[in-house]
Amino acid sequence: MSWPYYRRRTTFAYGTLRTQLGLNVDLATEHEIEELFQDCTPGAVPPVGDCYGLDTVVDDCIEEQPEVYLEGGDHATLVHMSHAQFASLTATARHACFSVHD
Repeated sequence: MSWPYYRRRTTFAYGTLRTQLGLNVDLATEHEIEELFQDCTPGAVPPVGDCYGLDTVVDDCIEEQPEVYLEGGDHATLVHMSHAQFASLTATARHACFSVHD
């Protein structure tokens, strides 16, 4: 018996996010990431920026998820929380719709 393989690809819509926030946002460079997150494994980016003095923007598609999984500051730790816990953690974050799912 074979099962169909479903793959959902997500891309980041920079133009949409820029328009919704009214800011010229872009991804940080590797050097910027290393400078900002010195307590994390190189290349790992914390999912919430409050403790680093950074604003956090939450994609509205997360509102549909009953559970959320986040990278824990390295490439080996996965943090699991309920949507209610995530909503509490990001209560002051801005929200926007900036991911595109195929």
